[in-house]
Amino acid sequence: MSKKKVGLIGLGRISDVHVLGYKDNPDAEIYAICARDKKTTDRRAAEWGVSVTYNDYRDLLADPNVDAVEILTPHLVHEEIVIAAAEAGKAVSCQKPMAESLESADRMVEACRKHGVMFKVYDNYIFYPAIMKAKELIDQGAIGDVTNIRIKMFAGGSGGWEVPTTTWEWRQKETQEGRGQQTFDHGHHLWAVAWHLLGRVTEVKAWIDVTTDQYIDSPAVMMWRHEGRNRYGQCEYVYSEELEIPSDYYSCDEWFEVSGSKGVLMVQRCNGRIKTGPVLKTFTNDGWTEYNLADDWGESFIECTKNFTRALAGKEEPYLTGEQGREVLALDLAFGKSNKEDRTVRLSEFGYPELAGRTK
Repeated sequence: MSKKKVGLIGLGRISDVHVLGYKDNPDAEIYAICARDKKTTDRRAAEWGVSVTYNDYRDLLADPNVDAVEILTPHLVHEEIVIAAAEAGKAVSCQKPMAESLESADRMVEACRKHGVMFKVYDNYIFYPAIMKAKELIDQGAIGDVTNIRIKMFAGGSGGWEVPTTTWEWRQKETQEGRGQQTFDHGHHLWAVAWHLLGRVTEVKAWIDVTTDQYIDSPAVMMWRHEGRNRYGQCEYVYSEELEIPSDYYSCDEWFEVSGSKGVLMVQRCNGRIKTGPVLKTFTNDGWTEYNLADDWGESFIECTKNFTRALAGKEEPYLTGEQGREVLALDLAFGKSNKEDRTVRLSEFGYPELAGRTK
C-alpha cells in the first residue's frame, strides 16, 4: 500500500517536532507544506526536502494528491481550516486546543462526521513514553487504587527555543481574553494527562493570577475531582522570570505524581530537564523501581504522529478523537470559568451528563 500524503498547514516553531514522526514512517509522508509567508515555506521546504509548497491553505486543500492535513496554526483559526479540510475530503489532525469554545468544537466534529473524514486532536503529552508507561502501570494496579494526581508546571523567563515575537503577540491576546497561554493553551496537555490517567472529571476549582507586564497567567492553582471513586487532582503553575530553564524546547518543565493505595508513581520531567535521574519511578513496599525510558520530549511527538499515520492506514483509532478533544477543551474552559466566577464549576454546565459523584 502506498504511503498517505500529508500536508502541513502552519510552519511555526511547533512544526519542528511534528516532522520528526515522518522520518522512516511506513504509513505516511510529508507531501506539501503551507504558510502565508513565502520565505517561511521556502526555508522549510529546503530543511525538510519538500517540493510542494503553498501560501494559502485553500490551495493545499484543493490539491488532489493530499490525503490528510496537520493543522498547526493558532487555535483562533482552527475551525475554518478544519471545516474546509473536511469539505475537501481530507483527514485531519488538529493541534490542541481544538477551538476556543465548545460551539466551535461541535461544528468541527460535525463537519468531519458529515463528510466521513477522520478527525484527531493532537496532544503529544499522552504519548510521552513515561506517561504511556505510567498508564500501563496504573491499569495493571502497580500502585493500587489511585486516589490523587499532582502536577507541577514550572516556566522560566529564558532557556530553550527562541520563539518568534509574533507567537507571543497572539498568545498574549488570548490571555487578555481569558484563555491563558499557560493554563488554557499549555494547560490542555496537563488536563489531557490527568484525564488519560485517572478518567473523567466532574468538577473543578481554579485561582489564576496574571503577571500583567508579561501577560503570563501565573501563579495559579487548580483542583479537580474525578468521576466515581475518591480521586482528586491538583496543579500548580509557577513563572520564575529570572530563571533559565534547561530545555531543548520551550522554557518550561513539568512533573507528575500519582498516588495510590499501594504506592506512588512519579514522572520526573517532560518538556525540560530541571529534574535528573530516571524519568519514571515507582515506590511500593518493594522499594523504588526505576524505568529508564526515552526522555526526550520529541519522542512524544514521534509517537503521537505515528498514531495519526497508523490511523490513516486503518491500523488503529486516532487518539484523541474529536469528541475526546472536546471533553479536554471543556476542562480548559471550566477552569477559566471557575477563576472568573470564583466558584466550583461542574462539567455538567458544559453539556455533559451529570457524572457519578464521590463514593460513600
